[in-house]
Amino acid sequence: MCVTVQREYARVRYTRLPVLLLLLSVGLLSSCTNPFSPPEIGGAQLLPILQQTSVAAVLNNFRYAYENRDIDVYENVLDPDFVFFYFDPERIEGIDRVLVPRDGPSGDLERTRRMFEVFDDIRLPTWDSTNAYLDTTLSYPREVRRIAFRLEVRDLDGDFNYESIEANGDALFFFRQTPSDGLWRMVRWEDLSNQ
Repeated sequence: MCVTVQREYARVRYTRLPVLLLLLSVGLLSSCTNPFSPPEIGGAQLLPILQQTSVAAVLNNFRYAYENRDIDVYENVLDPDFVFFYFDPERIEGIDRVLVPRDGPSGDLERTRRMFEVFDDIRLPTWDSTNAYLDTTLSYPREVRRIAFRLEVRDLDGDFNYESIEANGDALFFFRQTPSDGLWRMVRWEDLSNQ
């Protein structure tokens, strides 16, 4: 009797093994998605994140960060000394040029982080770059690019009253190669839209 029970147990155990392996392999294959990645909305093209060995790679990563709302990639695009300049014709103080540092509670990283949280769909459908010049007179290589852009942001879930904003303009982006790791990063952004 004991031998019969052991044979029956072995038969059941070995017939479940292929089913268990099948379920395990299906589970592993379907787990290749990242549940923490930003959602893909409106058929966004997921561009690869590139090693920033050129200015073109930095611009690619900048666009990727915006369209995929990836603050980590965006932070790596920016040089530690990054500054953002824009012109505000409606400032009460009469100062029309505003400087925003990279870090701090009102810095560019925090402003961009909030934009990524509020707007569910961010697109840069127009992103035309021209090489302005390469400055080799400094102790580090620096390149400047003029970008014609169109930015579209939409709040799809109502966090910001379903707001949809579009902006067109031009900007100057200044890049430098970091001596410590040899990678390029954006050191300055001048928005020329309201000049």
